[in-house]
Amino acid sequence: MPKHIITIISITAFLTLCMLLPFLPGRYDGLAVTLSFMAQLFSFAGLLLVPLGLLWLWFELTKHNPTTPSHNKTKHFSIVTVFTLAFVTVVVSLGALTNYHLSFGLLFLAFCFFLLTRTFLKLKRGSIPHSSKSNHIPIYLITIPVFVALIRFGFILAVVQFSRDEGIKNSEPLITAIEAYHAKNGNYPISLQAIHTDILPGVVGIKQYHYEPNGTAYNLYFKQFSDELDVEEIVMYNKLDQHAFAAHVLDILEHSEDELALRRGDRHKYKLSAPHWMYIKFE
Repeated sequence: MPKHIITIISITAFLTLCMLLPFLPGRYDGLAVTLSFMAQLFSFAGLLLVPLGLLWLWFELTKHNPTTPSHNKTKHFSIVTVFTLAFVTVVVSLGALTNYHLSFGLLFLAFCFFLLTRTFLKLKRGSIPHSSKSNHIPIYLITIPVFVALIRFGFILAVVQFSRDEGIKNSEPLITAIEAYHAKNGNYPISLQAIHTDILPGVVGIKQYHYEPNGTAYNLYFKQFSDELDVEEIVMYNKLDQHAFAAHVLDILEHSEDELALRRGDRHKYKLSAPHWMYIKFE
């Protein structure tokens, strides 16, 4: 049993690391957001395994004679588990397919289906032996999805806020440099486009700061992975508190300022404790 406890803890810890990775301090990793998306999808879809695990565990505990288990029922539970895992795999792979990691998503899907198909064929042939000892598979089906879901719902808001705060704190040298440029030249730079960004957010899931002039001031912002999987989040600084952001490039190109004000999609704005900072959610 200690071996199984260690395995459950290891798998849960790995999924938790994948889930929290984009919100941790460190250099940018382009795959981090995708892995988090996939782990968070598992925290939802994986709960489908829990009732199956409970039924299987009930069957294991109520067998009339533990030394002579019903191989047919155990085999049926195993097959249903394989099909349920296949569905969960499809859902989880969408995290990669919808986050611009098509090749990774397809490789993940192909690898998982290879393992599940091989397991299914072995079950059909009866080449997987059924031990008369305690069956620990139901414990895995129950504990891992529940633990991952509890961690996700218990900590995701806190780590998103931590990531947001780190990105804001680490922008201070850039804001100081921009204001020094203004003091020296009497205007803000037209652009900060360059090969090297020099000042980085210092968060694994945030690639860089973006700068754009805005009236007599400027916007400094970064894209933040949100706690809501279907939401895009922009965290923005504007010293005049004139925060605005468009959802589509064509909205800017095809509409007047008045029309754009109605089409921006940035009405979900939330003030932050840091002066002149706000985050905007786009659904």
